[in-house]
Amino acid sequence: MDPAMQPDDSTTGNPPVHFSQYPMLVRSLADRPHAAVPASPQQVMEHRYLKRPLVDDRATSDRILKEGDMSYDPPSLPIGWIKCTQPEGALYYLHEEKHIITDLTESQQLLETSDYLLDRACQLGLPFHSDAELVITEVPGPNGRRDFGYYFVDHRQRLLFWVDDYDLSEIFSNVKGVTARDHMKQAVITQYWVHIGLYPNRRKLRVEDYEELRNTLICAIADAATSQTPLAPFDLDSITRMLDLVEKLEGSIGKENPHAVWVIARFATEFSSSRFINFSGQPFARLDAGKSIYASHDRPPSSGSSFLIRMIDLFLFRSASGHLEELKQMWVDQIVHYPSWQKYIAKLTSDWARFTIFSTVLLTTDVGLLAAPTLGGGGGGMTAAIASVYLSIFFSVASILTSIQLTNRVRGKEYSSATSTSALLTRTMWGIFLFVLGISLLVFSSTNHAMLASLAPLYFLLFVCSIWPSISGRGAFEMFEKSWWRSSLIRGKSVHAAEV
Repeated sequence: MDPAMQPDDSTTGNPPVHFSQYPMLVRSLADRPHAAVPASPQQVMEHRYLKRPLVDDRATSDRILKEGDMSYDPPSLPIGWIKCTQPEGALYYLHEEKHIITDLTESQQLLETSDYLLDRACQLGLPFHSDAELVITEVPGPNGRRDFGYYFVDHRQRLLFWVDDYDLSEIFSNVKGVTARDHMKQAVITQYWVHIGLYPNRRKLRVEDYEELRNTLICAIADAATSQTPLAPFDLDSITRMLDLVEKLEGSIGKENPHAVWVIARFATEFSSSRFINFSGQPFARLDAGKSIYASHDRPPSSGSSFLIRMIDLFLFRSASGHLEELKQMWVDQIVHYPSWQKYIAKLTSDWARFTIFSTVLLTTDVGLLAAPTLGGGGGGMTAAIASVYLSIFFSVASILTSIQLTNRVRGKEYSSATSTSALLTRTMWGIFLFVLGISLLVFSSTNHAMLASLAPLYFLLFVCSIWPSISGRGAFEMFEKSWWRSSLIRGKSVHAAEV
């Protein structure tokens, strides 16, 4: 394309920047100065958050400030490069003339690689206007090799592009059945917003971005307020607070405010991802968070309970199948709907608190019943009546112990004192342990071997069930929770419906 035909930048008034403004020798693929492979903002984010460099706590430097010295400037950068600090604190560098962004510091290698990529784009006839930029970062290569990952960004179209073939399924978040090109475009738009959140400095908050997000939040509030199964990736209270926050940014429209740009990008990422996951704009778009959009094919129907669940229901008064149905409603197409999950956890926490009260009352009654004259006043041999009371005590204690552990695993700890909570929990657990020890010594001191043989298996089963949350439940919950935040963007604590 002729540079003279390139349109002016209507948003900045600056003349367009084209590859031809940087004359360079076009290289062949074999002359590539450093391995450069297509990457995505998601990979950049994972590299930034999960592979952070560590501080050397043994490092020392000259910490004496000379008299009258007020210079705290960092070492100078190579010509053309600007140091930027993202609102979260991440450091990156911007080359304003060439529109290059990077987290790395190898300036010579970066420029050689960027020159190659710009050459390649020139060969393909791709224009590079003032609203486009190139991002280069480090990605792991084969055999432990360090490669440069790259992608181009076109802000006018809010899209990414590459000068090599790129498998878009890498950014599909394991969503199956994506075949339409406009649906794939939504995944790329999501990555665009991830990019803006990673590099928000030196950008103006655009009015169209602000208005689009504001309207999206208003519609999400209406959906969450009027539907039992809304598609909004947040609960009503969270969306309302998000809208209030966004409206406070109206004064930053048209200004360079990295904090405002970062907030808009973070929220826009979540809702863009939700549109992609729910096939928005497609003939088979999900309109109800509780319904599947996939054909069953040869998969067994999801309704009904398995044989194992039905067998467990015989002993658990059908509570297992009830919880299973609730889980199915929030885990549709192997995607978790976060607002439903929040409600479910809140309900479980409330139930566990009530069970603790019921079990405590029953435990007190059982202990008092053992002193009744009709049961021997606590003395005499082991009868069936006494064995039943002891068994009731075991079940009550097991219920209290399990409720305490489960509640401790899932409750929010940000509103409580860690020290007081730990002390209270420790005293409670030791009290329960010593009580169980005393009752056990009393029960198993009986000479009625037949009764003991019948109680021992149940006692062991209750013991295993009581400690199970500590040895298993926590791991399952944390795995579930961590997979959630990783899907939603390693949390700025926003969470969208994410695949487990």
